[in-house]
Amino acid sequence: MAEQEKNTPAEKKQADKPAKVKKLSIFARTKKWFQELKSECKKIVWPTRKQTVKNTAVVLVTCAIVGVFIWVLDAVFQLGISALVG
Repeated sequence: MAEQEKNTPAEKKQADKPAKVKKLSIFARTKKWFQELKSECKKIVWPTRKQTVKNTAVVLVTCAIVGVFIWVLDAVFQLGISALVG
């Protein structure tokens, strides 16, 4: 049978607390931030020209469709309001 840990409440409290970490200076933190930034930038995968053109076309077509839809709704609501008022 496996041994069970017998911790006192004080030991459990001590185990729950994270170990204190020495705070780095502003220059060390800035250096670390730029190193991590450089590391993350190496992971970027840029889209190809073909993918960019295709995605741009999708966005433009979607904007046009939404624009026409809003224009039609505006015209319908305008007719409805003018019918109610007039």
